[in-house]
Amino acid sequence: MIAGTLLVVLFMVGYYWTAGAVAVIALGLNFLMILGSLGYLGATLTLPGIAGMLLTLGMAVDANVLIYERIREELAAGRPLRLAVDAGYEKAFSAILDSNVTTVIAAGFLYGFGTGPIRGFATTLIAGLIASMFTAIFVTRVVFDLLINAGVIKSLPMANLIKVSNVDFIGKRKICYALSALIIGAGAVAFVKRGDQRYGVDFTGGMLQEYRLSQSVTAEQLRTTLEKVGLGTATIQQFGSPTEWLIRTPDNTEAEIQQTLARTHEALQSDYADANPEMARFEQVGPTVGANLRQKAWLALVWSMVGIMVYVGFRFRHFDFGAAGVIALIHDVVVAAGMLCLLGRQIDMIVIAGLLTIAGFSINDTIVIYDRVRENMRLNRKLSLTEVINLSINETLGRTLLTSLTVIFQVGALYWFGGEVLRDFSLCLLFGFISGVYSTVYIASAFVITWRKFTEPKRA
Repeated sequence: MIAGTLLVVLFMVGYYWTAGAVAVIALGLNFLMILGSLGYLGATLTLPGIAGMLLTLGMAVDANVLIYERIREELAAGRPLRLAVDAGYEKAFSAILDSNVTTVIAAGFLYGFGTGPIRGFATTLIAGLIASMFTAIFVTRVVFDLLINAGVIKSLPMANLIKVSNVDFIGKRKICYALSALIIGAGAVAFVKRGDQRYGVDFTGGMLQEYRLSQSVTAEQLRTTLEKVGLGTATIQQFGSPTEWLIRTPDNTEAEIQQTLARTHEALQSDYADANPEMARFEQVGPTVGANLRQKAWLALVWSMVGIMVYVGFRFRHFDFGAAGVIALIHDVVVAAGMLCLLGRQIDMIVIAGLLTIAGFSINDTIVIYDRVRENMRLNRKLSLTEVINLSINETLGRTLLTSLTVIFQVGALYWFGGEVLRDFSLCLLFGFISGVYSTVYIASAFVITWRKFTEPKRA
């Protein structure tokens, strides 16, 4: 948390200067409000819960980025500082509201269908999103008003590394459709080929043992050792370094579990006595519970996407906008899950939490573009829809990259410092968020044009 938050603080202050410092004040208050809400609710801070808190701190500054980029535009148009700040907050409000509500929808379904630590993740995520909206919209506004009234700030200089572009994004949609199909196809093949090994013990049921040794061993050596005691069919997975290994077996009854534990320990002690094998973790899930959890996980994904589609369609008054946004987030979820399968990782409940977070966050940048499309359709009535969407993507490109960058900082810190228990989760988020930047520009926006081309051929 310290590493990820420090990266975000350095970026905000280095890029937005005084305005970035104001955002950092709001970030600190946001953190205190999350802790306060958890204390009020009597929630236990689990490891996934800490991950949720980390993500919300990265997402918290997204609203500030949206506001500051709007203020920049108003200042560039020649407005006085006070009017530019007022207009920036006013114009950014709808995008901030919509993007946070969609993430809360995903987190709400995660809480409803999740159990134990996963509910802790959903709780911190929801609390953090509500707190971040309050601090970004109200607290920073009060701070700016106080500083402007006191004459402390008379201008808001900001770095501007990402200039307004003029790229025909929509024109490249067919190439991007083919690229996405290729990536998704490769992930789907890996998903099918791995069979039940694609799922963690949460979903398949059985027993999971984590062993640590003081010396490196290979998977082939471990397999040979386990075959001696009749455990040659166990799933073996490296867990971090070559000295840490996961051994998964389908045992469910108490007798089977005790027997397997004894045989595994005896075999490792016999062949690797010098490496001091030590069991660091043991988990057991019954097959009925595992199947039930898997069903709940997929239901959570499906219903969150339905909820997001309904909300976006309602807010933008067009079903095709909502459908295109959901297709883009399905794209990101499938890409993230496929990449995990290609890397030999397993899908468990915490990865499902990551996929739902991707679903909620993926739609955020899409909503920012949709919000600008809605505005540009009012201001540029002579332009075609393709021209309006291209204009909107180019105008918000910097914002799309910056808002994603702050969250990727946090996910990167989570990957490097969060330990192996959160490694699959952070990898899932990393793939999903990177895919989200791509799909926002090349899938969500472009699909609206494709949809209209087939449903309204005369207008196209």
